[in-house]
Amino acid sequence: MQEHRDTTATDLGDDPPVSAADALAIIEQEQARQEPDISGYFLLWGALWILIGLTWFGSGTQVWAADTAGITTGVLVVGGCLTSAWLGTRMNRGVSGPSSRFGAMYGVAWGVAIVGTGALVAALVGHAGQAAAPLIPALFVFVVGVLYTVTGAFYRDGLDFGLGLVVQLVAVVTAFTPAPWSSLVMGVGGGGALLAVGIVRRVRR
Repeated sequence: MQEHRDTTATDLGDDPPVSAADALAIIEQEQARQEPDISGYFLLWGALWILIGLTWFGSGTQVWAADTAGITTGVLVVGGCLTSAWLGTRMNRGVSGPSSRFGAMYGVAWGVAIVGTGALVAALVGHAGQAAAPLIPALFVFVVGVLYTVTGAFYRDGLDFGLGLVVQLVAVVTAFTPAPWSSLVMGVGGGGALLAVGIVRRVRR
């Protein structure tokens, strides 16, 4: 006659049960893996921001004409927008419901903020003339910084919040820096901050 043995306890293994803190950490890690990887946005626009800053610095130092810098900037911005749209389509594939609507509203908010800033800049130039030209990049950069700060506060994301503060600081320093060095400050400062956040997010994955 075979001996009956209760293996319920031994089947679970000899390791002690994890603590509540360990279980929470495991859950958070799993949620992080399931969240879309947005580091590509930061890396993309960080690189573009640096290139745009260097482009206008080259124009200010007479390396090439201002028209060349303007055309190059336009190509980079359009290319960045198209690439961002492609990245967003890949990340949102199969996503519907509140998350999808929030993403669309968030994108619209960014677009309205940038277009609205452009309209205000046009009005400023109309009133002040070319004397306001050095402030134009700083205004755009400052608005982007505010958007990142608000995003970080909403999501309780320290990286985005800190990035927004740094970008706003770069905007203020840019406004008080004479040309062509202002373009270099804007490009390297703002773009470098974006790249740093993108790298940190990629490493954390």
